[in-house]
Amino acid sequence: MSKMISEHGRLFSLDLLRGLDMFLLTVVGPVVLAMQADWKCFPEPFYRQFHHAWEGFVLWDIIMPLFIFMCGAAIPFALRKRLQEGPKAFWKHVLWRVALLWFLGGLVQGHWAEFNLNTFSPYSNTLQSIAIGYLVVAVTMTIRSRVVQIAIPVAMTVLYTLLLAFGGDYSQFGNLAYRIDHTVLSALLPAGNTFVARPSYYTWFLTSLMFAVMTFAGYFATLILVGDGSKWRKAGWLFAYGAVLLALGCGSSPWIPVIKPIFTTSCTALAMGWCVISLAVLYVITDIWMLRRGTSILLFFGRCALTAYFVSHFFGPVLKSFARTVGCGLLNRIPSATETITAVLCVIGMALVMVVWKGFRTWCTEVVSMKAKG
Repeated sequence: MSKMISEHGRLFSLDLLRGLDMFLLTVVGPVVLAMQADWKCFPEPFYRQFHHAWEGFVLWDIIMPLFIFMCGAAIPFALRKRLQEGPKAFWKHVLWRVALLWFLGGLVQGHWAEFNLNTFSPYSNTLQSIAIGYLVVAVTMTIRSRVVQIAIPVAMTVLYTLLLAFGGDYSQFGNLAYRIDHTVLSALLPAGNTFVARPSYYTWFLTSLMFAVMTFAGYFATLILVGDGSKWRKAGWLFAYGAVLLALGCGSSPWIPVIKPIFTTSCTALAMGWCVISLAVLYVITDIWMLRRGTSILLFFGRCALTAYFVSHFFGPVLKSFARTVGCGLLNRIPSATETITAVLCVIGMALVMVVWKGFRTWCTEVVSMKAKG
């Protein structure tokens, strides 16, 4: 197990995948949207990959499921030792983690810091969905039977599928998950609350079943990687696992629409299939072939994902200030350039300069060394 984990005791490919997900959310997506708004420089099929739609599955739809999946994938590393320390240490860590995630999620999108019931929501954020999945899998870890552990997410999936199929339709306001959300929020919050008055695109309460299922998907992926057998055998099992999930998603889509806001079974299976395949590819590249050069920035994003996600909502003003200060020349000379694009261009430019300078210094060092030997 220690050979496949980085020097910091973490799965290298998992940190890298988490970093790629955060990079897509905070850098790639905003830049593509800004460039398309100003210059219309991307073809429609590519640009569509960065837009959510009620039905269907695009690149942008993988971000939230991948975060939940990776939380599950990290659980065997985070909680196995705690479980060995005894129930008190285990539950103290789990409940503190759940409370922290729930609180941060409330601050980010639930408007908790406003202290206003008309703008407050108790449950409306990815961090809170991660907290739910984390708690359910933590409870399941206390059950020793692997059969029972597998049966729990299967039962959750079947239950959710049946409830959506027979509790309403798959329209935005006719599905059972939305109606439950609206009923619960209407009962808890005043009539003037914005989350009650404005229909939510995503659903949360009933859909918590699928948040837990996605966390289980990541949990079982890591169990494969830390199990017995060679690295290539584990990679093979991981690819097979992902292929089965993709087949389930595609195979069920004629009867169960692929709808991300309510995470239908077909959508969840497709998302988890791509998550597992992505982890398998990175595992082969970074943990078997050991090709890790040039991944430092992505690893930093991955290992500080919670912090990066929380502060990403403050990146906009920082980028604009950076553009006005450092990139004022570009901002005045590039037609229709936004402050976001200008800031990114400045960062890329400085990164290229640093790469060239580092290469030049390396070349000089090699020349000096060769002359000394000659």
